[in-house]
Amino acid sequence: MREVNFWKELVHKIESYVEGNAFEMVAVENNSELTRFARSYIHQNVAEKNLKLTIKVINDDKFGIVTMNDTDEDVLAYNIKRANDIAKISPKLDYHYELVKPQSYKIKDKYFEKTANFTPMDRAHLVKRLINEVDKEGYEAAGAFETGTQTIAVANSEGVFAFDRGTNVDFNCVITKGISTAYTAFVGSDIDTFDVKKIVGELLNTAGKNVDQIEIEPGIYTVILSPEAVAELLNYMAYAAFNGKSIVEGKSFVTNNIDKKLFPDTISVLDDPFDELTISIPFDFIGYPRRKQYLIENGTVRDGVYDHATALKYHKMATGNTLPPEESSFGAIPFNLVMENGDSHLMDMITNTKQGIYVSRFHYVNVLNPMSVQLTGMTRNGTFLIEEGKIAKAIKNMRFNTSVVDMLKAVDMISEERLAKPGFVAPVVAPYIRTKNFTFSSKTEF
Repeated sequence: MREVNFWKELVHKIESYVEGNAFEMVAVENNSELTRFARSYIHQNVAEKNLKLTIKVINDDKFGIVTMNDTDEDVLAYNIKRANDIAKISPKLDYHYELVKPQSYKIKDKYFEKTANFTPMDRAHLVKRLINEVDKEGYEAAGAFETGTQTIAVANSEGVFAFDRGTNVDFNCVITKGISTAYTAFVGSDIDTFDVKKIVGELLNTAGKNVDQIEIEPGIYTVILSPEAVAELLNYMAYAAFNGKSIVEGKSFVTNNIDKKLFPDTISVLDDPFDELTISIPFDFIGYPRRKQYLIENGTVRDGVYDHATALKYHKMATGNTLPPEESSFGAIPFNLVMENGDSHLMDMITNTKQGIYVSRFHYVNVLNPMSVQLTGMTRNGTFLIEEGKIAKAIKNMRFNTSVVDMLKAVDMISEERLAKPGFVAPVVAPYIRTKNFTFSSKTEF
C-alpha cells in the first residue's frame, strides 16, 4: 500500500503533463483477501491488489477523462495526453465548472494494523471455530470472509490534496439444516470487534426457531424489522429518494416535501460520518469534507445530498457526497446512513405485539416507484409469526410490496440498540423498528 508522499509526488507529475489545463485526480487502491466456505468446508482463498486512477482534464468547461491501473511514467504521460486531446473536442457543459478549493478535514482514518496483516490462516481459524460450533447442532455453514485495506487520494490543480487509508472486515454466513436456515452479516474496520461466539449464538438462535414453517395469507401486517432488514430498506430509500439530482429534476418524493412533517417525531434518518458505528472517509471523491446531514429530522423531511456537478448546475450547496468519477452521472447518495435510536428493546416490541410478523432479512429488493419509494422483495432466512406477545411459529417466505414512506409513517417503536449492517457505500447503522403498516403481496412455497 503506497503512502501519502507517493501520491503527492504523482500530483506533481500530473501537473507537468496537463499542458496548463485544470485537472482533478482520484486514486483508489485496494488490497483485499477473501476466504470462501460452503458445506462447512473452506474451498477458496483469493487475494487481489487493484488500483483505479482517474484523471479529469478541464479545458474551458470541456472534459477529458482517462482511467488507468498503472502509475508508470510512460503510461501516465500517454493517458494524460489523451485526456488533453479529448478535452479539446468534447461538448461544452451548459454550466460553468469550478474546481473545489483547498479544504480541511476532521475525520480520522480507521486503520488497524492487525486487520491489515490478517492472514488466510487467521481467517481460516475463525471460520473453523464457527463451523465446529454449528456442526454440533447439525448445521452446515456457507459464506465469505474478507479483510483488506484501502487508500484514497483526491487532488486537483487548485491545491486540493486529500489522503485516507482504512481497513475493512466483511463477513457473511448462512447456516442450513433441511429447511431451517439463518443468516448474518458483519461489517467493520477492526478485526478485534469480530466476535465469533456472538455470531454463532445469533445464527443458532434464529435457525432453531426457523423450522416447520407455516403458510399465512398476504395482507397488511404489524411488522418488526431487524437491523439487517431496516438497513436494506434505508439503502433503497436513500438511493431512490435522497439523491439531490433526482430531487431537483422532480423525480423524488422529497421534491415537494422539503421541510414538511410526514413522519412521527421519533423518525430521524441522516448521513452521519461521525457516528461511532460506521466506517467513514474524511472527504468525498472530489475533495469536499464529509459532514453530518439530516435527511429526515424528528419526522420532518429536510433535503437530499448533492454532488459537486449537480450543485454547480442547479445552484445548490454540495454536501460532500460526490461519487467516484465512473459513477458521477448518477448524482449523489448518502455515504453513511444512520437511523437514530429510540428507547425500546426488541423483547418489548414482541411482548407488545398481539399479532404480527418478525422479519430477519430481505432479499432481492427492487424499486417499483421512486416517487413513493415503493419497493418489492422477499423475506429470507427467518420470518416468524408473532401471537399474543410471543414468537409463535416460523412462516414461509413472503413477497412484500410496500412504500417505505407509508411504512415509516406507521412506526411506533424503535429500539435503543443499533447495529452496523452492509450499505451501498459504507455500513448502515440501523435499529430494530416496529411498524403497523407493511404490505405482503403474495406467498411462496418455501
